[in-house]
Parts: sequence; C-alpha cells; structure tokens
Amino acid sequence: MKNTLPLIIAVILGFAAVFMVSRMMSSKRSGSSETKVEVVKAARDLNPSDEVTGTVIELQAISKEMLSERHIEWEKRYMILGQKMLRPVKEGDYITLNDVGSRSSLDRLVAKGEWAVPVSFSDTSLVQFLQPGDEIAILGTFSATETIVSEDKSKPDAIIEERVTSVVLPIVRILDVGVGDGMTGDPGASSKTVLIALSPPQATMLVAAQQTMELYPVLRHATDPSFRDRQEVGIVKKKTFDTLSEGLDLVTIPFKLDERK
Repeated sequence: MKNTLPLIIAVILGFAAVFMVSRMMSSKRSGSSETKVEVVKAARDLNPSDEVTGTVIELQAISKEMLSERHIEWEKRYMILGQKMLRPVKEGDYITLNDVGSRSSLDRLVAKGEWAVPVSFSDTSLVQFLQPGDEIAILGTFSATETIVSEDKSKPDAIIEERVTSVVLPIVRILDVGVGDGMTGDPGASSKTVLIALSPPQATMLVAAQQTMELYPVLRHATDPSFRDRQEVGIVKKKTFDTLSEGLDLVTIPFKLDERK
C-alpha cells in the first residue's frame, strides 16, 4: 500500500498537468485567431463583357489585415450583380470594383477632395503588372542646380548643375491602368497611362513635373505604414556614386579563366 499510494498520486498529478497545458494551448490558439472578412472571388474564368451573376462568383474568407479598397465584401456583392466585366479575371482571383461596371462610373472611384490625374512614366516595365487599387510611389529624375559661394569675392559664385533622383510622391492610389479603353494587360500597347488619385495641389504639381522630370513608379504594399514622408528616403546625386567605392579593395580581372589566386 505504501508503494502504491505515491504511484497513484503521480498519475493524478500527470493528468492534471496535461489538462492544464491543454487548456493553456487552447486559450492561446483562440486568442491568436485572426479576424476574417468574406469577399467576392470568381467561381470560373471571366472575360470582358461577361455578366456578373450569382453563379459566377463565390465567397472567399481572408484576413482582415489583407482587406483593401480593391476587395468587394460578400455582403455588398449586390453592387456588382448584373454588371458587365471590363477585364478578364481568372477562376479563384478576387473581383474588384474596378473589374466591373462602365467607364462612366469611374468618377465614383475618386473620393471627395481628390482629382484623377493621368501620368505617363519614362519606364513602363512595372506598369504592365499594376492593377487598379494598387499603391505606388513616384520617383523623379531631374536637373538641379547648386550654388557654391566663392571665397574670393572678386570671382563669381560657381553654379553646378547635375541630375538627381528623389521621391516626388511617396504614396499614390491607382484608379485605372490602360490606354483609355478600360482594359489592363493589353499586349499591343507600347506605352500605358496610369490614372491616379491626388489632392488638387499634388495634382497640379504632378502635371508640371511631367514636363520637366523623368518619372518612375515603384510598387508599395497596400498596408505599409512606412516611408510615407519624402524626407525618409533622401536624394541620389553624383556624390552618391562617388562614395560607392570608398573603402573597397580593387578587384582585378585575371588574364586566364582558370587562374586561381
């Protein structure tokens, strides 16, 4: 009996420990569960001019953190039912407000206090991958002058002109991408215009910037809170490249391909 009692107590304590650990893990899992949002996706491949009906869409649950202005919440699917597709959407892909409707409804995407501005970029490589609702930053390369005050008062100040690159607009929302036909991904288009939403002062500045700058788009994450200030990025000029080789050893090219040193 004396030998049996400690064994029974040990078994009871073991079960109690397992129960407590199980409860703690269950509580942790429930506490870390993310909030889901139900959105609309395509139940089959959809082509331009196809009508959106209840049979061609289905529900998809996504994390609330992934929800953006591009998504259509399932409870608001009535907004697109009966509309015509403007762009092709593959089975399983999300359907956005920009994918359906008519060109005359584009003004609904412009918020109050915003203006829609067309912008063309010097390099359109990224443009073919952009979609309505994406967020981009716009970089600009332009000529800037710097005045170096002469120490000799009898000589004029030196004026240096050089090409510099800086952030023009750190965060911009895309309304549409295309060549004026409402279609994205047109392989026959050599250059594409991107329609973006800006405040009136920003829109005025960008119209002027397109006359004097080479503009380039860079893709942002839709929910990224960083680098929303132009000053966070800085400016690139000749001195930037002059410092690239500082502190580096000179690499020499061998005369023979099999030379090992």
